[in-house]
Amino acid sequence: MRKFLTTGFTSALVAMVALPAAAADLKLLTSWNKDNWPTYAVLDMFDKKVKSIGAGKVNISISGKEVVPAFEQLQPVSAGVFDMLYTHGIYHAGSKGLAFTMDAIAPGAEKRRAAGLIDYIDKYYQKHNNLKMLGLVANSNQGYHIFLKQPLTKAGNFEGRKIRGTLSYHGVIRLLGGSPVVLPGGQIYTGLEKGVIDGAAWPAAGMLSMKHYEVAKFKVRPTFGTTNTGFWINLAKWKTLTKAEQDVLVEAAKQTEIDMPAEGDRILAEESATLAKFGVKETVMTDETAEKVRSTFASDMWTIAQKCCSDGANELRALAKKAGLTN
Repeated sequence: MRKFLTTGFTSALVAMVALPAAAADLKLLTSWNKDNWPTYAVLDMFDKKVKSIGAGKVNISISGKEVVPAFEQLQPVSAGVFDMLYTHGIYHAGSKGLAFTMDAIAPGAEKRRAAGLIDYIDKYYQKHNNLKMLGLVANSNQGYHIFLKQPLTKAGNFEGRKIRGTLSYHGVIRLLGGSPVVLPGGQIYTGLEKGVIDGAAWPAAGMLSMKHYEVAKFKVRPTFGTTNTGFWINLAKWKTLTKAEQDVLVEAAKQTEIDMPAEGDRILAEESATLAKFGVKETVMTDETAEKVRSTFASDMWTIAQKCCSDGANELRALAKKAGLTN
């Protein structure tokens, strides 16, 4: 009997040791759904890399703006209602959203990390928002653009037209003679269709997946700025993860930073070819105007940063300037 019990205990112990560790299950909130391509492509790439690198160590379940509106998502992740967040810093600029300033900084994942920019923003979010930033991803090398129902005027401007754009676009819209209108991205189509707006500012790709080409036939060129979206995790949740689980998330973010810009350019090229077949045309700014747009956009990023994040903006800009990544 004693031998049986000993053998049984030993077998149970071996079985317990042999059992794989339970995966970390994380609830992620995203500001875009699958129709928002290629913005969603960044999350798709990150999720696939988590699966391939982690080999089952980390599982991510995804909820979108149908659960929490895009502009209201920082707080529930900061509070731990959700574990992770995939969004753009401008959506929470009023809550110490320093990450949006990366739109004024040139792409180049290795250079950005070597300059200390990602680490600096990470520590800033930990201090102010109870969030750890895993990475910031340049969605492509093309940045942003504005698309219109009608082409630029002969003078090369908007001539009073109403243009949708978050705060980061307002200076560019006004520079070109337009009136900024704030609308969530999901309302752009109906806004154009019903005449609430005459155009919209958005990342350079996305007209196809969101079907904006049905209600707007002109895209302004050249593009400007750099489109960056980021991944954050609730700091308390982060501290409960094992080192191996943390490494999976960090490595997946780093690899996404490296791989996504080229993938974004590929998606944009395919989209542009398809849009041309649907009758979408380019309406082109002069070189002088294009340079003013680029300069205004970058300058506005840092002006906004001074208002929301003055305790971090100057140091971040200095780091970026030292690395030759911003003006």
